[in-house]
Amino acid sequence: MGAPVRKRLMLSAVSNWLAFAATLLVSFFLTPYMIRRLGAGPYGVWAFVESLLAYLTLFDLGIAACVVRYVAKFHQTGEADRLRGLLSTTWFLFSALAGGALLVGGAIIPWSVAGMASSGVPRTEAMTFGLLMLGNLAITLPLSVFPAILDGLERYGSKSVVRLIVLTIRTGVLIAVLETSGTLLDVGLVITVGNVLEHAIFAVLCRKFLPEIRFRWRHVNRESFHEIRGYGTNAFLAMIAGRVTVQSGTLIVAAFLGMGSVTAFAIIGRLVEMAKSLLRTAITTLTPAVSSLEAAGKHDQIRDMFVKATRFVLYLILPIQAGFVIFGEVFLNLWLKDPAYGETCYRPLVILSLPLSLAMAQSVAARILYGTGRLKTFARMSLLEAAVNLALSIVLCQSFGLIGLVWGIVLPNVLINLWTIHEARRPMGLSWGDYLWGSWLKPLMASVIPVMIWLLLAPQVTTWATLMGVGLAGMLPYGMVIVGWEIGLKWKVRVPFGMFKTTAKSPAA
Repeated sequence: MGAPVRKRLMLSAVSNWLAFAATLLVSFFLTPYMIRRLGAGPYGVWAFVESLLAYLTLFDLGIAACVVRYVAKFHQTGEADRLRGLLSTTWFLFSALAGGALLVGGAIIPWSVAGMASSGVPRTEAMTFGLLMLGNLAITLPLSVFPAILDGLERYGSKSVVRLIVLTIRTGVLIAVLETSGTLLDVGLVITVGNVLEHAIFAVLCRKFLPEIRFRWRHVNRESFHEIRGYGTNAFLAMIAGRVTVQSGTLIVAAFLGMGSVTAFAIIGRLVEMAKSLLRTAITTLTPAVSSLEAAGKHDQIRDMFVKATRFVLYLILPIQAGFVIFGEVFLNLWLKDPAYGETCYRPLVILSLPLSLAMAQSVAARILYGTGRLKTFARMSLLEAAVNLALSIVLCQSFGLIGLVWGIVLPNVLINLWTIHEARRPMGLSWGDYLWGSWLKPLMASVIPVMIWLLLAPQVTTWATLMGVGLAGMLPYGMVIVGWEIGLKWKVRVPFGMFKTTAKSPAA
């Protein structure tokens, strides 16, 4: 990978990660606070409505992912007319789809809130909250073209600054509202206003970085529509699979275990998704970079990026995965200040976190597929995983409760992760041996250090201070080893007998 590309990728990943890390940090501290201020019942309603509306975000139809890829490509090749056509077509499509989301959501939400009686939230309040959040979704759907444009231009730094500013304002207002006996409706209003403000600033930035942006009906054309349909259809199918995989758990719990278990599942699901999202935010910066490299015919740099990005992602996720297993129960008790949550959530949390490292390696592989446009088979395999996930979760949830549900999520996820990695590496001429040697070996070896230290000191962890102290005791030597290998010593191991030597050639070779 060339030095300019490596530097650009690093800056993009770091800025994107910092913004999202701040969001997760705020969410981490706000979650127990909001459960206490709103109550477990209203919080469960919020989680339920979020899961329901997550399916309506499918009205995106994969178009935003298409915008990221083609903005990067057309900007690289200087095809201004095709870029204007793509963006105008996208804008008018999104506007029409927002109307469709309103119609469908307006029919579903009143019916769905009928099952929330056990939450303790009045039916009218729950319905109004759901409709308010639906309006938020419909407004921001066409506006989502602007952050997609910024991603395609790799303007992650500017985008991150805006998100940090809006996050600070929104969090302050939200706390002020909750401190004055705020309700679910107040929370929904703060979220909606914050989202609109954020996207409006993104629109201003897009006009600055891409002055030729004009959403004109005369620029809408059949060629752009076909490009959106070809790439967007596969991205849309992958989105459907993602929504079913991530969001169906909450709905299944509500249906078979009752609203009382929704909060418990929302807690463990949110923790694991926080861990994934924290790194995926940095990984998404690979998509426009891969598209640009492919347009320039630099396939060897894409292969190098795949191996190195996977290795660095594993350096970050392996300690988090180990931490869930070793400190999960005490962490839940300290975080939520209620031993009942630790007892209920710990085992499902451990099971749900088992494929974390494999899932993050798969995320890098998926970015390669998105960046090169090879989504057709990936989308269909993701749909198959989602269908198996849904069927297993329903069956196992009825028989084994929350534990059965999480096993129904984990088992098919492991298989799709392995398949996606295979699908990404195969056309590059990268053998499994070279991939594992270059990406997995160092992280696995280094992670032994914090795991051994944490297992030895875990019985002493009873407070936040001891948890932080023990965590640092493992992470400091871990970090020193990584720095030594990657920056200082440039550690190299000679492959015995050339057993992992790649013999296949990449498509560009």
